[in-house]
Amino acid sequence: MIDTYRGYVNPWECDEMGHMNIQFYMGKTSDAAFHQQAFLGLGYEHQQTERTTYVALEHHIRFHKELFASDLVAVRSGVLSLSDKTMRIYQEVRNALTDTLSATLVVDVGHFDLNARKLVPWTDFMCSQAEKIMVDRPVAAQPRSQPDGSLDRDVSLTRAETKGMHETNRSAVNRWECDANDHMNSRFYLARFSECQGHMWAAAGLDRHSQKAKGLATATVEMRLAYFKEMNAGQTLFVRTGLEAQNAKTLRYRHWMFDAETGEAAAASEGTALLISRETRKAVDLPHEIRDRLG
Repeated sequence: MIDTYRGYVNPWECDEMGHMNIQFYMGKTSDAAFHQQAFLGLGYEHQQTERTTYVALEHHIRFHKELFASDLVAVRSGVLSLSDKTMRIYQEVRNALTDTLSATLVVDVGHFDLNARKLVPWTDFMCSQAEKIMVDRPVAAQPRSQPDGSLDRDVSLTRAETKGMHETNRSAVNRWECDANDHMNSRFYLARFSECQGHMWAAAGLDRHSQKAKGLATATVEMRLAYFKEMNAGQTLFVRTGLEAQNAKTLRYRHWMFDAETGEAAAASEGTALLISRETRKAVDLPHEIRDRLG
C-alpha cells in the first residue's frame, strides 16, 4: 500500500459523543483518494487535460477504534481488484501515534469521464499502476453485519412510505461541499446521514439530551453507502430514515436520500449501531421500551 493521507483530529471534528464524527473519516479518506488517483495517473494535470477521474460508487466501512481530538491520523491505500471500468480500492485509517487500526474502507470506484458524465475503461497505464499496489482484503476489512451485495438498492419514495420511514434531513447542496468533480463530495453525503441520527434517535424515544442524562452515547460500527445520482450545488434534498432493533445491543438503520425537486433516489446508507456507555465506551443493552418500540 501507499501513504495517501497524514493529518490530525481537530476538536471541531468531534461530536457530542466526544469522538471524531463519521463524516470526517470520509473527509480524510476522500483527501487520501486524490493521492491514490495521482498515483494511478489520474492527477490534477490529467484531470485538466484528459478530463477523467474516478468516483466512488459504494463504500463499505468498519469502525474499529474511536479517534479523539488531537489524535494523529494516517491513511494507507491499495487496490483489491480491477475490472474494465471499475476498481475496488482499500483504505486503512490508523492512529499515527499508536499505529492502532481505527477504520477500514472498501470502496468500489469507477473511471469517470468528467465531460460525458459516464464511466469509461481504464487505460493500460492505470491498470499497470493498480497492479503495483494490489493487496488482499484483510480480515479486519471483511464484512460482518453488512455483507457485500446486501445494500437495498430498490430505493423509492413509495417504498419509503410503505416502510414508514420518516424524514430526518431536509437541506441544500452548498457550493463549498462540491469537489473537483463538480458534485457534492462523499463526505457531505455522510454528513447528511450523520445529521439524520439525532432525529432518528428522537423518533425512537431516546433523543440526544436523554442519552446524555443517562450517561449513554451511540456509535456506528459498520455501514454501507451507495451513490445513485450526482448532487450539484444549488440542488435540494431530503432523507427518509428507518430504524429497527436487531438484538439486545444492536440496531440497524437505513437512510435514503432523494432529490427534493424530482423525487429521484440520490444515495442510500445502511448501518449497524450500538448504544454505548460514555464512561466505559462499551456497548450496553438497549432499554426495553426502545427495543419494544422498534420491534
